[in-house]
Amino acid sequence: MKIFKLFIDENIKTWKKFSTKLAIILILLALVAALGLSKILQYIDEKNDIVVQYSNTWKESLEEDINSYKEQLNNERLLQSDREYIQNKIKIAEIRIQNNISLYSVNWKNTVLNNLENDMDGKLLEIVINNDFEGYINYEKEIEKQKLNQKEITQQEYDDNIQLLDLRSRYQIGNVGNEETIRDSKEGYLDKIKNEQKSIRTGIDYSSNKVLTAEQKKKYEDDIKINIYKIENNVVNQDYSATTNYRMMFESLAPSFVITLIAIFAMIVAGGAISSEVSTGTIKFWALTPNKRWKILTAKILSIVFYLVVITLIMSILSIACANIFFDTEGYGYIFVKNGNVEKIGNTLFTIGYYFAKLIPVIIFAIFALMLSVITRNTSVSLGLSIATYMGNSVAMLIINAYIKKDWVKLIPFNNLNIVDKVFPNFQSMMSTGLENTTTTSLGFSLIVLLVCMILMLVTMYDSFNKRDII
Repeated sequence: MKIFKLFIDENIKTWKKFSTKLAIILILLALVAALGLSKILQYIDEKNDIVVQYSNTWKESLEEDINSYKEQLNNERLLQSDREYIQNKIKIAEIRIQNNISLYSVNWKNTVLNNLENDMDGKLLEIVINNDFEGYINYEKEIEKQKLNQKEITQQEYDDNIQLLDLRSRYQIGNVGNEETIRDSKEGYLDKIKNEQKSIRTGIDYSSNKVLTAEQKKKYEDDIKINIYKIENNVVNQDYSATTNYRMMFESLAPSFVITLIAIFAMIVAGGAISSEVSTGTIKFWALTPNKRWKILTAKILSIVFYLVVITLIMSILSIACANIFFDTEGYGYIFVKNGNVEKIGNTLFTIGYYFAKLIPVIIFAIFALMLSVITRNTSVSLGLSIATYMGNSVAMLIINAYIKKDWVKLIPFNNLNIVDKVFPNFQSMMSTGLENTTTTSLGFSLIVLLVCMILMLVTMYDSFNKRDII
């Protein structure tokens, strides 16, 4: 009960401070800044958006090309191979005009005609003329079967290619005139699946050309299931979208802005928790009470953690509210594989979870600042060291990871702070730079390293606070 009373007293003091009120105002302003920046970019893009429309002038252009090709055929010195090539181009151009297949269209017919310019195939040409999408899929399957029979490809490669063709057929990818963002997204997902299949099949990571580990193989297998789920549910992929989802931009900016300010003010509160009381002499009051020192320190730690949790919860809820009010597009949801099945966390739960995942490193740095405050009893030193470490640890670890390729580097606490990427490994923020500290360690390993680090800081803190003279 004494600890609870001390905890209440600490919270009353913390929330009454002018610095706390100022911190809350600045953190709210950070959320407003993220919202304002997203809306300004949206306004600028919409104002400057120029939609390029291709009219029927492409037909006139093709007719001019046909006349030019026919003039070239009158040249008696023309090689037979060049003559056949020009004749193919004339035939394809005429088919484009007759079947209204624009040079600028994005569909299977345009792709086929582009390929036929170099290698004319009568059967495939007939399929295009008849607008037979299923015939095109079956034709491609026959080609894959021939490659398998001639041992040009393996059975696994054949199965992978058939799976891609089945997906293209089932969801009419490249055939139905979907909204541009959906169409491009589905094509992008197919490309990802193809690359991931190749990595699993060959054992070589397509993104790094390194040997695929068991963990990476499992991740790619899950990614394939997730990408198929996204195709089925028309999930827009911003990497392949023609337009930007500004709600997603806001939901990427807001946590970064807000958590950074929360971290700074948490270190300010923690860094002055003991040293400021020593400098003002109020610590003497606590020493003369019947409360034991460890209880006093515990109450301060709990008060700081409570402060962080409450502020983070409030800001995550406000972030959701702002996104729902100011944007009419769909926000981030988290798609993952559990027990072999694809599942999804909605935007609200994901946003709150994302904020709290980013909060874990902040708590570590707050404890670090409090430890420095106890040991040095100097607010400037504790604040300076903790904030400098918080701001500079990413750059330091990038340099260390680039030049030191030893296993013990994984044990450095700063190399295990990127908890959010391990809690949500399938999520990629629009604001990701690719410079974040990423290691091959698991979430459990990182949490253990951070827990050990926190225990060492707490032991050091309690030992110093209990043994040193505070009067």
